[in-house]
Amino acid sequence: MINEVINPQGVRRADIAVFIPSFEEKEHIQIPVRKVDMGLRNFYPDQSSVLINCDNASADGTREAFFAPEVEVPRIYVSTPPAVVGKGANLKNIFELAAGLEAKAVLVLDANLISIKSTWIRSLAQPILAGADFTAPLYLRHKHDAPVTRMLVYPLTRALFGRRVLQPICVDHAFSARLVEIYRQHDWRPDDAGYRSDMEMLYLAIANQAPVWQSYMAHPRVSRLSRLDYDLARAFTLVAGALFDLMTETWDFWRRIRRSRPTALYGADESPVNPPPLVEIDQDYMIDGFIELGRKYRPLWRDIFPAALMAEVDRETALAASGHPLSLSNLLWRQLVFETALAYRRAPAQDRPDLTAALSPLFLARLSTSGQESLNLSSRQYYSVMETEAVSFETAKPELVERWGEMEPT
Repeated sequence: MINEVINPQGVRRADIAVFIPSFEEKEHIQIPVRKVDMGLRNFYPDQSSVLINCDNASADGTREAFFAPEVEVPRIYVSTPPAVVGKGANLKNIFELAAGLEAKAVLVLDANLISIKSTWIRSLAQPILAGADFTAPLYLRHKHDAPVTRMLVYPLTRALFGRRVLQPICVDHAFSARLVEIYRQHDWRPDDAGYRSDMEMLYLAIANQAPVWQSYMAHPRVSRLSRLDYDLARAFTLVAGALFDLMTETWDFWRRIRRSRPTALYGADESPVNPPPLVEIDQDYMIDGFIELGRKYRPLWRDIFPAALMAEVDRETALAASGHPLSLSNLLWRQLVFETALAYRRAPAQDRPDLTAALSPLFLARLSTSGQESLNLSSRQYYSVMETEAVSFETAKPELVERWGEMEPT
């Protein structure tokens, strides 16, 4: 997969290797370059280290921007062949390079991180150097931030894979040399946009009984907004598709998991430094999206959902049409998710994107309801509610396992 390598200082090995995957990130990549350099010098001056930009042959000057800051940490630039784009392709390069460097701790950071702090290097690396195999970040977030993670990915990860990792789409993370070898042997989708591979790395760690830690980052995570940040339904569709694909592929593992367990937390004694940015739920956007997308996917809903569930969906549709607040409960949401996942399992590959897209307006309805329910709750109170809602997914798992198993060939 590697097409180009620029290694001005001839680095051959490093105790700590920090990777920044990128595509067209000229405007932002210098921020993480400077913060990584500061973090490595401040916290690990006695460890050999290297910073590597794994790029997708960007034509905007990303390579030049990566080398522009005057920093002390050695740098390497590598690129996939032209026209090969996707985080999966960058990850394949990362695993090969990390193995060649014999790195004890490997960190992966987003190229467009605006809020990155030098302390994040310690937060991610220290659990690995202390014996963990995987570090998942625990950012300081507003209660309404990352709704797809809160309402879909976290409860399903907890129920299916048996680990309570609050932010399982680990865009920034760290892992050990042991996992490098496991990841190298895995078949990654080169064109993956990131959602699938980020979750897949965590799930592979769990499936291989690797010690997984969360690390409290004590700062909000702020990155450059992408087109998907303005299209929540589309973002949900992509994440749900990646998650349901992984459910299908890892059935032999998750069907054996009976209960979840907590995940060790590093940095629990750190105090928040800055409050997270305010995130407001646009009720008009949620309700309008539910109504408009609902018209399109209503026939598919009737094919997916049993009559009793469809009657509840019809009631929500009538509420929205009459201008009343939505009231799609967590119980109904969990049932709709499970029914869609089962339909996804049965469907041929070409029909699966429509199924996750059909779930997206119902997600908007659930988010609208949750926004109303949590309006006067503190973040601490809201996260307590979120845990209770996740437990309902876990409690209902035996039924999902039974029905999923009935679709297995005999």
